[in-house]
Amino acid sequence: MLVSLLTFLPGFWTLPVTDRDEARFVQASRQMVETGDLVDIRLGQEARLKKPAGIYWLQAAAAVASGQGAEAPLWVHRLPSLIGAALSVLLVAITGAPLVGARAAMGGAALLAAGLVLGAEARIAKTDAVLLATVLAGQAVLARLHMASTPQRPWLGYAFWLAVAGAVLIKGPIGPAVLALTVAPLVLIRRDLRWLAPLANPGAILLGLAVAAPWFVAITLRDGAAFWQGSVGVDLLPKIAAGQEGKGAPPGSYLVALWITFWPASALLVLAFPALWRARASRPVQFLGAWALPFWILLEAVPTKLLHYPLPVYPALALAAATYGPQGLAQAGRGLRLAAGAALVPGLVFGAAILWGALHVGSTAAAVPLALGLAAATLLALATGRAIALRATGRLVPLAVLTGTALFMGLFPALARIDLLWPGHRAVAEARMRAGSAGCAAPRLVGWGYGEPSLLWLGGRDTPLIPAAAALPPEVLAPCTFVLHAAQDNRPTTPPPGCRALSRHEGLAIGAGRWLRLDLLDCGVPR
Repeated sequence: MLVSLLTFLPGFWTLPVTDRDEARFVQASRQMVETGDLVDIRLGQEARLKKPAGIYWLQAAAAVASGQGAEAPLWVHRLPSLIGAALSVLLVAITGAPLVGARAAMGGAALLAAGLVLGAEARIAKTDAVLLATVLAGQAVLARLHMASTPQRPWLGYAFWLAVAGAVLIKGPIGPAVLALTVAPLVLIRRDLRWLAPLANPGAILLGLAVAAPWFVAITLRDGAAFWQGSVGVDLLPKIAAGQEGKGAPPGSYLVALWITFWPASALLVLAFPALWRARASRPVQFLGAWALPFWILLEAVPTKLLHYPLPVYPALALAAATYGPQGLAQAGRGLRLAAGAALVPGLVFGAAILWGALHVGSTAAAVPLALGLAAATLLALATGRAIALRATGRLVPLAVLTGTALFMGLFPALARIDLLWPGHRAVAEARMRAGSAGCAAPRLVGWGYGEPSLLWLGGRDTPLIPAAAALPPEVLAPCTFVLHAAQDNRPTTPPPGCRALSRHEGLAIGAGRWLRLDLLDCGVPR
């Protein structure tokens, strides 16, 4: 938990709202607080029928508990993700204890906390950190059942089906799919179903249904088939059929990305391969393999690929790295040790590339924390490499954890300060400054050819989002109005009558994955 706080909190408050998923979730949650409607989910004026209500409930509850309600700041909406990530770290240790022992399980938990993907999800108000906690709660039950030599108590069934219900309410079928794909290979390997007996408890199954089903019934009664068409027909199936929203990539992409997304535990995973193969017939390795391989293969086969999709199997890899990495090092030859040492390099190159980019664009404020984190991570990586060279198995996991923690403690605060990554936020900040100097309480924002959901969060649910091909409607020209216009080229925007061009803000639109040029137009501030 200490490692979790060290890695997750830097940048937690300062990172601006990110496009597109986080902005959609927090704005829809804020509107849920405003309306008090716990069934309907809306983003701006449109129904958001893609994900179940669980994460919106948690974020809305955090906003209400803060005492600020709909005015709660962004970090309040991020608390469920932070808590979900921290609980996930704890649950890795609980899940791994019956599999690999308490010490190795704690090492695996710390390795997961010191990684890039969970650190990012802990700072972003969306589903995946909370989903991971529900999946791990289910896996903790399965691990205990798999390793038990005597029949287990029925209460485990209640824990399992509550975890499944929570996963369904957070992200639909993804969590149950991870659990089902873990159970299926184990049943085939064991040729026995009796170890799953506590899961067949009718009372536990009914409790899970009682938790998960009411919202689905309520949204179906309210909107008919609209939710199912949106969540399955618009969100899920297109991701399976083709790369959605330009996020397509070929099979094997996650394996290539693993050397950064799972760094620095990836170096221990290299060392673990021979030991895992030697122990492949053991129950712990069977469980870890059943957990990681089927879902990973499924993800590689699906065209739509995002870096956080493999997160539910990273705990299995972390437990394998923490347990079998030191075992493999004890017998590793020179070639394997060199390969493990080489696996420490990609994360440092990644950090150095971002540092160079920050310096190149003049973000010196961002460079300072990243430079410090990168320097510490480099020294610790050298110490880890030395431990690998000397076969110092006892130092391997702690040094790897410290290496990852050092880099990512500097990385996320740096990302929050690189202005080039936040062109829309810079434009809105200028609009607020100019509105204040003109005597306006707050600017009225309009997006023209710029429809990123962060603008709804920054400007409110009634913020007009006008297509690029459409003309500005006359009602937009009003006091205290600022228009964010997405320019199509390097030429200055010709303001429509009643508007005045103020400035241009360029940068990388993270959600769209493209370079963005935003012209800020004054369309009604009293002068």
